[in-house]
Amino acid sequence: MNKTPVNLLLAGFTALCSIPGQAELVLPTLVVSASRSEQPTITTPASITIITRQEIQKYHARDLSEILRGRGGIQIDDLSGSGRNATIDMRGFGPTAGANTLILLNGRRLNNSSDRANPDLNSIDLQQVERIEIIQGSAGILFGNQAVGGVINIITQQSEGFQADVLAGAGNYHGYNIRAGIGDRLENGLSYQISADKQHNDNYRDNNETDRKALNLRLDYGYQSGNIFFEQQFLHDEEQLPGSLFQAELEQDRRQSAAAYKGDFSDSRTRVSRIGLRHEIDPSWRFEGEFTYRRNDRDFQTSFRAFPGSLSTQDRTVRGLNPRFIGTFPLSGSDLLITAGADYERTDYELITTFGPQILDQEVDAYYVQVVMPFSSAWSATAGVRHAAVENAISTGGDPDNLDDSINVGSLGLVYQPTPAWRLFARADQNYRFATVDEHTNVVFGQPVGIKNQTGTSYEAGVEWNTPGLRAKLLAYRLDLDDEISFDTGGFVNTNLDKTRREGLILEGEWALNSSLTLGGSFTYTNPEITAGAFEGNRIPLVSTNSARLFSDWGFVPHWSLLAEALFADERVLGGDFANDFPTLGGYAVVNSVLSYAADHWHATLRANNLLDKAYSSSGAVGFDETFTSRDAYFPAPERNFWLTLAYHFQ
Repeated sequence: MNKTPVNLLLAGFTALCSIPGQAELVLPTLVVSASRSEQPTITTPASITIITRQEIQKYHARDLSEILRGRGGIQIDDLSGSGRNATIDMRGFGPTAGANTLILLNGRRLNNSSDRANPDLNSIDLQQVERIEIIQGSAGILFGNQAVGGVINIITQQSEGFQADVLAGAGNYHGYNIRAGIGDRLENGLSYQISADKQHNDNYRDNNETDRKALNLRLDYGYQSGNIFFEQQFLHDEEQLPGSLFQAELEQDRRQSAAAYKGDFSDSRTRVSRIGLRHEIDPSWRFEGEFTYRRNDRDFQTSFRAFPGSLSTQDRTVRGLNPRFIGTFPLSGSDLLITAGADYERTDYELITTFGPQILDQEVDAYYVQVVMPFSSAWSATAGVRHAAVENAISTGGDPDNLDDSINVGSLGLVYQPTPAWRLFARADQNYRFATVDEHTNVVFGQPVGIKNQTGTSYEAGVEWNTPGLRAKLLAYRLDLDDEISFDTGGFVNTNLDKTRREGLILEGEWALNSSLTLGGSFTYTNPEITAGAFEGNRIPLVSTNSARLFSDWGFVPHWSLLAEALFADERVLGGDFANDFPTLGGYAVVNSVLSYAADHWHATLRANNLLDKAYSSSGAVGFDETFTSRDAYFPAPERNFWLTLAYHFQ
């Protein structure tokens, strides 16, 4: 491991911890992701970062990627620059990040176990988000399949009284959005929230117009021993797909879309229904569980440089059941915490293209238990096990192939908290990822079934310091994987990498100098390496070794505040370039700012992205030209752009 980043991190952490805090930072009162149930503190040996509602409002981001970009341990890969196709990468997975970082909405999986489609970040209404919980590192015991690099759990608000809001926004590229929401808690214990949202944007690139419509409903009913909730969501996303540009095309006009991609589009309709129950069985035990039904129908066309695309359809129906029991028992001045549950998922999937069909019937069953045991007021241990099994019936036009597998994983960790300010932890956590239908099969070249399921172990140690006005965190990790599932864009085939290793450090800090000025930032060092096989010693594509974020939040006069951030990332290997032969994707430094005005019921913001007008590419890959020659291709990011929002809140 390069020692220079380590020394810089340790020096920065020491300096940060030597600065006295002068203003109080509001700490979250509840954390869900540590145990899949609400707890007043972080009980497990994991690094969990909380992004609060107050911080989300200050950023006034249009999508989740704008909030998470540059956070410690997180990199964003964006193919269109609009945030709609963004992939959240934790621990440096590059092309397969969408299948190795688990995204949850109120504990509901947005990832797809059946296929490689990325989690649908467009389904998240940021105006309803209460907080975002980021688990650094694998969480294979509690969350199972695909929780390899980390977990991000978005928690939405519940109505505590009458509130309503209307919002309108507009910006560059003929973009606009309109949103309205209303909620209340009635005297009979029933609360409701309803919101509707419409967004449109022509976006930075040609042939990249997007439209989105969303309708969300949530009902909660509280009774003496618990509560019941129901969620309903309707989404309609339409998007033109601009494709990539070769270097000469990029230099000629970085906003263009090649003629080969004219007419490429995606039209997706999603319906989600979910019902859940929380019931206190007795003072020590409670039951929690949810049933989810998700239906997604998509029409699309994607083309190659050598030949045009044609209409394709992709239909997916997912049913999930997630019961669990949570027990708490006084022990050693704290609480023994037991979480035991099961995850059942059934998926019907069908993809129809000109190359042929991919049809999947999939069953995933898992059982797990996690125990947090305090030894004293300062020491506690966490241990857990999970058994998971997958059954796949896959057809590409003939008789189905039955691909079944099962796996057992475990975890063990320690927490030492000598004072309320200091928290030290270490853990080892095993993880896994089941291969998807489009990894088991490749209808373009008739690739035979034979991809192995991915397994691994994550080792982490960290120290956190939280005092009024000052927070700091230092985390070191190593992630070893066997048979990592990846995709070679140069050969257009799925593949298993024999062995890979990721080592890294994450430093985060935040300092409130006074009641009106807060400074902070993060630094991430990531070393993703292929450690066995034909590409031994080479880097994993699309992962920056060093990335950083610096920010300031300044309330310079009453009602006005200015948030500024600078994001840095160094060069990356192009997607699909496992041999590391092609030119690298250049690094970048980007400055964003948000000017806000809030008074009474009004809230206005002006967000400026890429304030210094940096011309860079947010992603890139090795692809084929018209003669089937491998060439480096790029996905340019937007230059300077602005977004103005005006909102009115009723209470």
